[in-house]
Amino acid sequence: MDKKLAKITSAALDIKERGILSFWIQVDYEDGLSQGLGGIALDEYNTEKKERVGTAYGCEMIRRVLIALDVNDFSEMKGKHIWVLGIGDGFSFEPKGIQALKVDNEKNAAVIWANVANEYINK
Repeated sequence: MDKKLAKITSAALDIKERGILSFWIQVDYEDGLSQGLGGIALDEYNTEKKERVGTAYGCEMIRRVLIALDVNDFSEMKGKHIWVLGIGDGFSFEPKGIQALKVDNEKNAAVIWANVANEYINK
């Protein structure tokens, strides 16, 4: 997996107009490109309740991102430098996760979106 140095320009945890809980972390890369990370549904539709409900997966994803970046909420991410882990180059770079710089978080654990999904969804 490749990693690209990036600066977080904004971060938000929100429910979009369709009621889907997700997060977005906007970054600027060293090479001048910008990208949004996340956009992952952190909840699911419950057919019995006929509404979206929270999930253990969503809670764990939020928890791991906050711990990895050593912040208490998404607003504290702005201005942090991180590694964006992914595959591809330039405009075809596909983010797969994030990792704090070792200088900011000596535990430096990466959060790979698919790994969390495999633990909680794809059992």
